[in-house]
Amino acid sequence: MARLYVVATPIGNLGDMSPRMREALETCDLIAAEDTRVTMKLLQVLSIHKPMISCHRHNEDERKSGIVERMLEEDLTVALTCDAGTPGISDPGEALVSECWEAGIPVTPVSGPSAAATALSVSGFNTREFAFYGFLPREGKALREKLSSIAQSGIPVSVLYESPHRVTELLLTIAKQLPGARVCVCCDLTKKFERIDRGNADEIARRLQDMPNAEKGEYCVVLDTSLVETDEKPAPEADGISTEMKLLQRMLEGSTLDEAAYGLRDQGIKRNELYRARLKVSQFLESPPEAGA
Repeated sequence: MARLYVVATPIGNLGDMSPRMREALETCDLIAAEDTRVTMKLLQVLSIHKPMISCHRHNEDERKSGIVERMLEEDLTVALTCDAGTPGISDPGEALVSECWEAGIPVTPVSGPSAAATALSVSGFNTREFAFYGFLPREGKALREKLSSIAQSGIPVSVLYESPHRVTELLLTIAKQLPGARVCVCCDLTKKFERIDRGNADEIARRLQDMPNAEKGEYCVVLDTSLVETDEKPAPEADGISTEMKLLQRMLEGSTLDEAAYGLRDQGIKRNELYRARLKVSQFLESPPEAGA
């Protein structure tokens, strides 16, 4: 029977390889890899030889149907991997997973390392509730608006990803936009030269500026805005237009329901308000009222 294994791989330290990860890679018929060269190195360490096909951010939408067709026709078990960590978490994979569900193919997670969870565990912040944002906008205005939205969301802890060339700029923007914000900045987690630093955003930014090798590695930033004072958000319906109507208006302009909701959230509408509005819109779209009703 065809099956898709979503296989998490080490984010750095190969000692994090699990027996289930090895078993999934050994027993599968085909590996759908973000980068076949990276996965090949992992297979060589494990002395495993398997056929592979690339499935990355730029070809996943085109390739997913062909992979699923092969799985059904040839009764294949496929292992989905990304370069490091868990597929689909700010990495390729969600499109193939969705396509498998639509085709009735069972999807099995093979859990393992994730930079986000690893960073949260060492942050020391209150992580009973947190949000994951991945990479934030690069443009200055869009970044500032996003940070403001994060601070006003009501969720005090967030996980962000950033490139080594932009991480200092991100921290300086956080320090200016959100005075009092704390961060736990993690670089090259689980690797030989792992670096973890925690403190106020401006303080950590200065340390990175003085660090010769700061522009090397992969960064995961845990942001704590619990001590940040934010202005009161404007009433969502101050303009007299309901949130449901705003969602529908954006959809008529070409946005999906998710895209419309994200856009309104960035304007300061509360998450619970958006959740209720999305539910009403979804129900309306599934069973619109009859004409004349």
